Amino acid sequence: MLRSVLATAACAVLAGAAVLTLGSPARAAAGPARSAASLATVDLVFSPLYVGDYCRAKVNSAAYIGFYRNNGISCHGSGYLGQGDPYLACKYLTTDVVMSALPGPYEALLCRVIR
Repeated sequence: MLRSVLATAACAVLAGAAVLTLGSPARAAAGPARSAASLATVDLVFSPLYVGDYCRAKVNSAAYIGFYRNNGISCHGSGYLGQGDPYLACKYLTTDVVMSALPGPYEALLCRVIR
């Protein structure tokens, strides 16, 4: 009988510890309200095909590819179809906070964001 009571008490203590662990502040920090110490600057590279989504939506509906050229986005379909803004393309392609838009490798778009 005493062994049964001790086993039940030990299970209750372990279950309580598990509940406290799941509700700890470290777990809460993973939510939307992050501290400044957990924010990081990240570089996201979008290929010309992804940039083409921005071109199609914001520059010309016939565009399907976009290159970062001469400080701007050059949108193409069956030829040159217009120019777009790199910063606005980054804002279109990601929901992160955009710091800057830079040329990436092979005429891709590099978006420096805060996560």
